[in-house]
Amino acid sequence: MLNKIQINKRYSLPDISKDFLSAHIQQKLIEDNFDWIKSFVKDGKLIGGGKIKPKGCKNTYDIVFEYNPNKKGRKENIFVMNEKIKFKKVPHLYNNHSLCLYHPYDLSPFISFNFVDVIPWISKWLVTYELWLKYGVWLDKEFKH
Repeated sequence: MLNKIQINKRYSLPDISKDFLSAHIQQKLIEDNFDWIKSFVKDGKLIGGGKIKPKGCKNTYDIVFEYNPNKKGRKENIFVMNEKIKFKKVPHLYNNHSLCLYHPYDLSPFISFNFVDVIPWISKWLVTYELWLKYGVWLDKEFKH
């Protein structure tokens, strides 16, 4: 007969403190509304990307993202994969070169925030980036990093 310690070693329970459903929900919402994105869920994280050429942009951009609903603070990292971009000079990026699409203080702590809501902001960032290249001024709200 097995004692409790042997049972716990043999049959580990899933970690119910982690949210494994949110990434699947966001994946469905994104793929239903943004045909340029392909994604998959691994270990509770939504990983994906695609090519986008927003209206008003001259260039097409490769975007890669990771959304981790279990992460504290900012749950997403969105990257532009383009060797022509000199990331050290570009404003409105985090230290890891992921896009800064909003300031966390601009969001209400009382309203749930969906990753799918961020996707259109990628286009806005890319248009603003190309205007910054042209005029040398970031023509949108900016928070210094």
